[in-house]
Amino acid sequence: MTRSQHALPKSLIGGILFCSALMWSCAGEENSSTGPDLIVINADVYTADSTMQSAEAFAISAGKFVAVGSTADIAALADDKTEVIDAGGVSIIPGLIDGHTHLIGGAGLATGVDLSEIEDKNEWLQIIREKAQSLPEGAWILGGAWNHNLSDGVLPTKEMLDSVSPEHPVLLRDIDFHSSWANSLAIELAGITMDSAVPPGGEIVVDPDTGEMTGIFLEGAMRLFNGAPGIAEARDPVAGARAAVRLANSLGITGAHDMSGNNDAFLSILRDGDLTMRIWEGMFAGPDDDLEQHFARLNDEREKVRAAVAADGHSETMGPLFQVGYVKMMIDGVLSTHTAMMKDPYTDKPDAFVEPFIQKEHLDEMVAAAHKAGFPVAVHAIGDEGVSWVLDAFAGSPRSPDMPLDRIEHIEVVTPDDVARFASLGVAASMQPHHATCCVGDYVIDRIGRDRLPNAYVWRQMLDNDNHLVLGSDWATSPLNPLIQIADTLHRETRIDGVVRPWDDGNTLTFAEALNGYTQAGADMTPWSDEIGSISKGKWADFVILDERLPAEIDRAIENRKVTATYLAGKQVYP
Repeated sequence: MTRSQHALPKSLIGGILFCSALMWSCAGEENSSTGPDLIVINADVYTADSTMQSAEAFAISAGKFVAVGSTADIAALADDKTEVIDAGGVSIIPGLIDGHTHLIGGAGLATGVDLSEIEDKNEWLQIIREKAQSLPEGAWILGGAWNHNLSDGVLPTKEMLDSVSPEHPVLLRDIDFHSSWANSLAIELAGITMDSAVPPGGEIVVDPDTGEMTGIFLEGAMRLFNGAPGIAEARDPVAGARAAVRLANSLGITGAHDMSGNNDAFLSILRDGDLTMRIWEGMFAGPDDDLEQHFARLNDEREKVRAAVAADGHSETMGPLFQVGYVKMMIDGVLSTHTAMMKDPYTDKPDAFVEPFIQKEHLDEMVAAAHKAGFPVAVHAIGDEGVSWVLDAFAGSPRSPDMPLDRIEHIEVVTPDDVARFASLGVAASMQPHHATCCVGDYVIDRIGRDRLPNAYVWRQMLDNDNHLVLGSDWATSPLNPLIQIADTLHRETRIDGVVRPWDDGNTLTFAEALNGYTQAGADMTPWSDEIGSISKGKWADFVILDERLPAEIDRAIENRKVTATYLAGKQVYP
């Protein structure tokens, strides 16, 4: 990449100036050594570094921050070859690290349509129509993330899709990935009829009045489309990963703890030089795996990835880019479908029987086997009973001190006693803020009642107990945009009885706490803690320039801010 390609487009930020050699010649003469490659001055810098939380400027050489401080001090470092960006007073934050993503699983939103957070079904259809017009005839339209509960509460139909995309097969997952919405052409191409055998737990939804398929396919029935002509090409994981990375960069994301489990896709784009974010990847272990054989295979895969990354060479100039870091397990389901494991019965369905995905004794064995193989463990646990089981498993199999932290994912309901156990066991809480604001009024109150609501989404209690709190999106089940997720931690608002209002403002976070959860806290879960996560001297220069200066009192309006540029190792990767 040439020096001119490092520069921000001048139209992005009023006041950005690329200073001439004449302007900086005196500063260059005062320095006996070569000046920095790049300096950024006149900025409002949030460093996420506890030793110096704010600054005005910083300097970069060989992809790393070499100085952070005042504009006057940093400007004095420049010589006649230094590129200079005058930020014009706007805010700059470290590169953001998403603590829980499914980059390939959500790639359809990057390559297809994204209907998340949109309430008007007519707007859904307009977006789908525009996408169809941009594609060659017969190309699949994927993505979705639609939520009919935000609209009129009525499931959409295949006829709606047929009206805007009759010549393109359409298959769109809902926001929870528990159902899909298809048009008639997609159903025809997949060969699905009323007589099709449906996988256990699945359902083809039928209109009771007409006896015809509505276009909605639940749970296992979604797999009926897997063999449809053209759909495998539309789901190509390499193309999807590349598109997801580009989307993430546009939102200021320079790192992610990913749960996709597709190492080859990321290695492919790494080899092409297109991996412009740092990925801490997880692989999966299930209850039916032969533990000895499975972890031997995972270890072989980890070593294969390490060798491939080392041979590639990009990490030498860009810093750590890809590593298999942990094993992912699942103990329970979700609150929306009454499949999360709860200590007490569901308020709205007291007779609901929840079958754990892994029996307790076997979970203990799986965690111990992972630790023996040198893997930290991340376990999906949403209900308070599920969280207790996982903490018990970690207590029974302490990790090696030189191993990254074990972690529990989601933790949507947890008792105060168990909150207190995280720090003592050295277990991180990996939580996704938007799940609280989108879902409490939608269904969580119905599921657990108001008495248990103080035990839901307890970010504040986690920090007050000195627990390690990592924030993320769980994209594609909620917005990938970190500024939306951070805003959610500041306001904790949800729709209750038709009114959007705070429901538990005692559990809000400060902006500094939320930013740490989306930067350094994520870095601290990896071996890269001293290399990324903050704007600090000696770390790789990952940073994000926003479109405005943030106010002294940062509130939910931060969700409206835009990213104008994203840098990884001092190189501009967006736009």
